[in-house]
Amino acid sequence: MKKQFETESLQTVVQPENEVIWMDNDEIWVNNRLFDIKNKKLENGIYSFIGLFDEDETKLKEIERNTSGKNKEQNKLLAQLLSHLPVFCNPQIELSDALNSCNFFNTFRPKSRKNPFKEILIPPPQVC
Repeated sequence: MKKQFETESLQTVVQPENEVIWMDNDEIWVNNRLFDIKNKKLENGIYSFIGLFDEDETKLKEIERNTSGKNKEQNKLLAQLLSHLPVFCNPQIELSDALNSCNFFNTFRPKSRKNPFKEILIPPPQVC
């Protein structure tokens, strides 16, 4: 941008101090366009900015804003889904306690619990 300050004709923007929308120390928003500041001066509550409109960065910010809008909608749906998750899974309650506390699940649980894996007896090591 410094090269553009030297080669292109600079523009002056005048705005009241309370209407300035700062992007950072060297950029402001003017009519939904980014304005890169070369010099600024504040007198009697009125800012005078000298610089250039940055069309490329303005387009990037618009794309970012549109993309984040879509992401916000997706995040909202995801947050709604996750808000219902504790109904199905509460990390503070052990699964066995949750199953024991609910009579509905007790009707489907077998009365005696058997280990689903066969126990394989391993002989002790032999000393030679």
